[in-house]
Amino acid sequence: MNRIAFLPVFAAAILLSAVIPSPAAARQPDATRQPAAAQRSDRDGKSRRDTLQTRGTDPRRAYRDKGMRLVWADEFDGADLDTTAWSRCERGAKQWSGHMSPADTVCRISNGTLKLYGLRTPPELDDERDCITGGILSKGKRSIRFGRVDVRARIVGGTGFWPAIWLIPDVDIPWPRGGEIDIMEHLNHDREIHQTVHTYLTWKGLERLVENHATTPVAPEEFNLYSVEITPYRIEFSVNGRSTHVFPRLLPDREKQFPFRNNPFYIILSAQLGGTWVGEIDLDDLPVVMEIDYVRFYEKRY
Repeated sequence: MNRIAFLPVFAAAILLSAVIPSPAAARQPDATRQPAAAQRSDRDGKSRRDTLQTRGTDPRRAYRDKGMRLVWADEFDGADLDTTAWSRCERGAKQWSGHMSPADTVCRISNGTLKLYGLRTPPELDDERDCITGGILSKGKRSIRFGRVDVRARIVGGTGFWPAIWLIPDVDIPWPRGGEIDIMEHLNHDREIHQTVHTYLTWKGLERLVENHATTPVAPEEFNLYSVEITPYRIEFSVNGRSTHVFPRLLPDREKQFPFRNNPFYIILSAQLGGTWVGEIDLDDLPVVMEIDYVRFYEKRY
């Protein structure tokens, strides 16, 4: 998940002003958020919203009005991970997966939420690493091509903690030729999140007409709704129902500029520790956690 900054050129100025909301607009408080009818109790015994209301209505109704239908959801109401939809992340060679472990201690479901932890390696595990993290992915089990993905989550951060919610093509294609969509990434103790798209052109530093990355202020310790809408013409991010960034398909088509219309995408939820971008891990800050209330896929046909 490389970070590359780009400077828009003069030729794109009109396009960007038309499709990308201003930072001031993105920072406006959500005065339309209303309490949902259904509520549950979290692990602290406090009442929390089961759904986020948008424009005074249940977002699922608003999505239906846009031609979307709910095709899959995991509310994490059971006792165990649904293995028909998810697999646990295994240790890998990439920075994001270097501390991953399939152990139950870093991936737990309780009180209606999924908890993905970063913690010191328990002594009972046969693992030489100082710390381990949890993650799950829907590869080969649940995917979406066009539509919307909603993930409601909160984060208890720490130095070196890099939780992420992201989408990867559910086909065998070299990264990043099929694209990558980072719905949410958070670093350390920051009070903002990152939302990014990756393509072959952004990776090579050749995308100079549109910005591929944006940040949005949040209170990470509270539950926030992180979303992306994928269409044949644009990728649009939002936080708590507010549009935060748009990555458009430019016409006439340029090869590799917008690969997102070609393949379905699966989702990864990962509690990552360490790496070039986030920096060194402070073991004294552990445990850390990303807690997920739900994941929902809404499909739209074009």
